[in-house]
Amino acid sequence: MHMSAIYLGVALVAAAAAAMASVLLFIPSDLRDPVLRGYRATRRRDSLAGSALLRLAWPLIRLCTYYAQLVPAKDWKEKKSEQLRNAGEPAGLSPDEFMGLLIASSLSGVGLAMLFTWALGMGFGLVIVGAFLGITLPNMWLSEKAQTRLASINRGLPQALDLVVLSMGAGLDFIGAVRHVVEKWSNKRDPLCEELSRFLHELSLGKTRKEALEDLAYRAPTELVKAFVNNAVQAEKRGTPLVEILRIQADVARTKRFQTAEKIAGRAGVVILMPLMFIFAATVLIMFGSLIVKGFRGQLF
Repeated sequence: MHMSAIYLGVALVAAAAAAMASVLLFIPSDLRDPVLRGYRATRRRDSLAGSALLRLAWPLIRLCTYYAQLVPAKDWKEKKSEQLRNAGEPAGLSPDEFMGLLIASSLSGVGLAMLFTWALGMGFGLVIVGAFLGITLPNMWLSEKAQTRLASINRGLPQALDLVVLSMGAGLDFIGAVRHVVEKWSNKRDPLCEELSRFLHELSLGKTRKEALEDLAYRAPTELVKAFVNNAVQAEKRGTPLVEILRIQADVARTKRFQTAEKIAGRAGVVILMPLMFIFAATVLIMFGSLIVKGFRGQLF
């Protein structure tokens, strides 16, 4: 046991030395972090400050990103750009940086799997599993983050519109009502609060209300947000009182939310049927397993 610990320590030191040598050998001379500004810069700074693991892995991710930029996967990068936007641009990642994250994750998975294979005497299949997990887990994380963010925006939009309508009824204009709602929002990290804050920030930078609203729908392309933006733009174009449009939109958004909840509840019975069948089969085997075995052997009577 003592010798195994020594071998494992030597292997870790050798692996670290090999990794450092590889980095020094293949690191480009012009490798540097891109200059980020605005929302992506804030995301990058907050993510690096809040995660020690990300800070530790960032040099390797940057190195892999340098080579990921050379990969001509235009369609894949466009798809990931949309997915990153839907996820709120986590860590300020660009498509190239996400590909670099995938490469770094797969290399780390392979390295750890090879270490365990050598230390525990396991088969080479573990290396394949490590590479598969290294590629799959970041994609699963990004997909889950995008779905959670868009669902959170849809969930909070009806209440936000109600508050905007109440504020406008109290005498504020649309922009002032949105600003009042954002200031009173309890969770500043909420995705809808962040998007409304970006909407107000873009207005302060000189964009028109139509442009800022269209950017909001671009960053959060859900059906409810698109309907809200289209109605608000059309109301401004036609001179229709916006407060009435927003009141109707809040009712429609709330109705769609209830319909979605009913649809999910209706599918729950079908989804739970398969696990219940396995549970029922396992219960039958536990209760009558010995009788079934004796029946197959002809020893029941």
